[in-house]
Amino acid sequence: MKSIVVPIDFSMCASNAARYAADLALAIKADLELIHVIQVPVTSAELSMTESVYKDMIEGASLSLKKIQVELTKRTHGRIRIDVLVDAGSVTGKVHDLCRKVNTYAIVLGVSGPKLEKFLAGSPVTSLLQHLEWPVLVVPEAATFQKFQRILMAFDLDDIGSGLPNCLPLLKELREYFGSRVDIVTVETRKVLTDEASCFESGGWKEQLKELYPEIHYIRKSKVEDGILEYLGHNEADLVMVFPKKHSFFDFHISQSRRLAQSSPVPVLSLQA
Repeated sequence: MKSIVVPIDFSMCASNAARYAADLALAIKADLELIHVIQVPVTSAELSMTESVYKDMIEGASLSLKKIQVELTKRTHGRIRIDVLVDAGSVTGKVHDLCRKVNTYAIVLGVSGPKLEKFLAGSPVTSLLQHLEWPVLVVPEAATFQKFQRILMAFDLDDIGSGLPNCLPLLKELREYFGSRVDIVTVETRKVLTDEASCFESGGWKEQLKELYPEIHYIRKSKVEDGILEYLGHNEADLVMVFPKKHSFFDFHISQSRRLAQSSPVPVLSLQA
């Protein structure tokens, strides 16, 4: 059975992400794995933590996580398996270990606008987005689960060759679950602009996508995120799919996270190219 993994820090946005993940798990018949990681003190100033205090932290976190488990079990009418884990160490390491143990379908992270900017800039969880091989779904705080009937794939020209082979199986699977329609936004960011027709024909990438019957939109912007936001300003989408290589994913979130989370609560799925 495939599993959806949700790191929980007991914030409002993480709780919303857990509800979103539970609804998604129910829709695709997946298990749900909730994990809270207590970060082990590493500096001398923090070493005053006693064994008793540490034990209390573990017990408190376990109790809080079980409350979320009960809430989500009721929400899904007991139709999915929900496991909980409290561990100590690094967030990245422990989430990675859990994902290795289960058949991970995706990691779901919940973040709000201002927090997302800080989160991506310095949080240890940033490495989850950069280095893990599993899809990472970033859920804005105001988002509620909607069937992925309209999926926006956001490309720059380099993504076309490197990203398509990895995302095709997932796209076909989502279409089977939800009857998804795929829209592609290709954002041309190069100073020397290429010819639109030759761009679309290069590499035979349309042949790879022909079974999905995508609609293709071509936008010329200096930044990928500006092209995505321009499209979202005039079109509906239930999911945005991007590739976190080079600048595409992080520039998009760090510079535009507040606008996206507050004005257009569209979850973003990050796929390794």
